Amino acid sequence: MKSTFQTILLVVFGAVFVGAVLVFSGLISFGSKKTDTTTPKGTVVLWGTAPQNEMRTYLDGMDIGSGEYSINYVEHDPQNLKQDLIVALANNTPPDLILFPSEYLSEIKDRLYTIPYAAYSERTFRDTNIDGAQLYLSKDGVMALPLLVDPLVVYYNKDLLAKANFIIPPRTWTDLSTSVPLLSTKDIRNRLTQSAIGLGTSTNVRNFKDILSALFLQTGNSIVSYDAARDTTEVVLGMIPAAAERAPTAQVLDFYASFSNTTNSNYSWNTALPDTLAQFLAGKNVFYIGRASELFTIQAQNPNLNFDVMELFQTGADTRTVTYGSFLAVSMLKNAPNPVAAYAAATVIANPTNIDALAKTLSLPPVQRSLLLARQDNPYVSVFFKAALSAFGWLDPSPNASANVFANMVTAVTSGSGNASSAVYEASRELQ
Repeated sequence: MKSTFQTILLVVFGAVFVGAVLVFSGLISFGSKKTDTTTPKGTVVLWGTAPQNEMRTYLDGMDIGSGEYSINYVEHDPQNLKQDLIVALANNTPPDLILFPSEYLSEIKDRLYTIPYAAYSERTFRDTNIDGAQLYLSKDGVMALPLLVDPLVVYYNKDLLAKANFIIPPRTWTDLSTSVPLLSTKDIRNRLTQSAIGLGTSTNVRNFKDILSALFLQTGNSIVSYDAARDTTEVVLGMIPAAAERAPTAQVLDFYASFSNTTNSNYSWNTALPDTLAQFLAGKNVFYIGRASELFTIQAQNPNLNFDVMELFQTGADTRTVTYGSFLAVSMLKNAPNPVAAYAAATVIANPTNIDALAKTLSLPPVQRSLLLARQDNPYVSVFFKAALSAFGWLDPSPNASANVFANMVTAVTSGSGNASSAVYEASRELQ
């Protein structure tokens, strides 16, 4: 049986459009002077994983309309988000809204209010947002309002490439493999003194799970498949296509592991080295695969590093460009203490003007197609905007647990305790 609040939403929603995107801002009805049940008032508590200072600046500059409510932002560690919510709900002190990365969607989706398609049509959502944002679509409606995306990109050392006479950096994985022997150097004891790229391990490769996710997604494998008709999810990581003898994801795992195999021509990394970001900052890695959000870290920690950025390496096949992306979205909790004001706040946060402001505040691409059309003078940001169109995530059942699953998958191959096919099979079983 629908609550009174849900009934209000469904009745009012269809009447008003907010900006080019949100068709459901009619939650707030100002037509009646006899009742204030639909007037947003009080304080809206917003939990989020974005930095406190940046979010405070963003919210302070945001026009919330009537001004009869305010938004109080509280930063939370993403790894503790689920547990913090459980404790808050048990203590009857939950937040109204939550701003979270897409990796944590599966863990908290049962606690989120789903906007019914009668209020915000699936067609409008798809037309408004980039394809990767469809992660938030469910059988019954929209689970969260996507705002920004943090795509995986390639940072590269321009000096090291020029020293090796590279006019342009390799753009495909195949070209990267060809370049490895030319860009990796060793000392008289056969120890790596410069690496083309840090791949092949899980312990000292930053973003190794994101990188593997991107490689799997580039094969056309969604890792976890969602069946909207039945509202069920199924792990498809180890799926073998009808015309294939082994899973493409197993071939990808072999490729990834080859970069830490001393007998392979791709060898350019090992567990004895510092982590990949540290090596890149020290000028000892030609390429570093990281998120767009890491740009400021790289600039701050080595202002003298002569680097540039490009989209992630691709397969070279005649398919669309694909990278991994972490999407930032806002959603209202089912148990929101102040639901009317919470929905008003979510509507305001997710309108195009404020998404654009948040994108500038956090220096990340927006997910709305119209906003991605804007000219970007910053050369790094222009690449991030282009990468956003290719960014996809997956329905991760538990980010912390799945990171261990991915690490075990890599270790099984690099240690020789199993082959790639068996490792992928075991990982699929554990994820399911």
